[in-house]
Amino acid sequence: MLRKINIILTLMKKRKMLLEIIPVKRIGLIMLLFLSVSAFASGNQTHQMAVQLTGSTIYQTVATAAGAQAEAQDTKSSEKAVASASHADYDKIDPEFKGIGPGNNTLPFIIALVVFILATVMGRRKKCKAPKVMMLVALLSLGYIAKITYVEARALGRQHGYAPVQPIWFSHKVHVTQNGIDCEYCHVDARTSRHAGIPSLNVCMNCHSQVKEGTISGKQEIAKIYEHLGYNPQTMQYDKPGKPIEWVKVHNLPDHVYFNHAQHVQAGKVECQECHGPVEKMNRVVEYKELAMGDFCLDCHRKRGIDTSNPYYKHYKFKELKEKQGIDKITVDKIGGADCSSCHY
Repeated sequence: MLRKINIILTLMKKRKMLLEIIPVKRIGLIMLLFLSVSAFASGNQTHQMAVQLTGSTIYQTVATAAGAQAEAQDTKSSEKAVASASHADYDKIDPEFKGIGPGNNTLPFIIALVVFILATVMGRRKKCKAPKVMMLVALLSLGYIAKITYVEARALGRQHGYAPVQPIWFSHKVHVTQNGIDCEYCHVDARTSRHAGIPSLNVCMNCHSQVKEGTISGKQEIAKIYEHLGYNPQTMQYDKPGKPIEWVKVHNLPDHVYFNHAQHVQAGKVECQECHGPVEKMNRVVEYKELAMGDFCLDCHRKRGIDTSNPYYKHYKFKELKEKQGIDKITVDKIGGADCSSCHY
């Protein structure tokens, strides 16, 4: 009996020592620290990955929806269900383009803010046994709050990761990669104008007067082209009133910025992908790169060399400029590409 009592007393003593070593407040501090570290680790990687859009998956989705509806409803309701199912897939962004942009920092910001408030309040209490730990947690949280604030403030006015849903589902992946259509066949204004331009529906009809059904989208998306043009595919006549397509612009620069596509495409020999990313792989267009002045435009101008064979530069004395500045390569910034008035006036 005495032996059992001694064992119980010993256990109680050890338990008391354990509680002294790891008090509840210290456990709370460890949890707060863990939340801060978790917030740091998560950063802006809170994107939900979408299902990759391939021809087979979309086709199977549409076919499955059509088959299920055909058993229970009439043909009209089946077609509506197919359209609904297909557009649910069309509106997704491919996985490789989903996680770009500043991301969704709302949840990490709230976690960091709550941790900062708790750590500050608990650290100021007189009974707090670990004020330094609380101070460390508060500082970590404050640092992460400052980081999120900087990232989000820097993204104001920019549209990095912007990918709006368009009125007609148009896949660059299908047209460029699968069918081999050159970018400038549709965006012909990019060679001669400040704006790349939206191709007219007449350009679409160069192919779709004959191609009336897509391998992925079927007839419904091409039918929208006919509808907007007032074109009757049965009579092959434009015998209906047409209406313009309200495309949603993806790449927008601030109003005070001047950018000329022709200057970059013709004189600079800049490929479309250098600014717009791998558009040829996109089913849904997304602003792939952050079109920032310092990190993108000026950085390019400081590295890109001038095509001296271009007749536009025939009056430039490149040899004298190289000797004067002691350089081997003439970059865009050396001939005014870094001057404020070149893009802002």
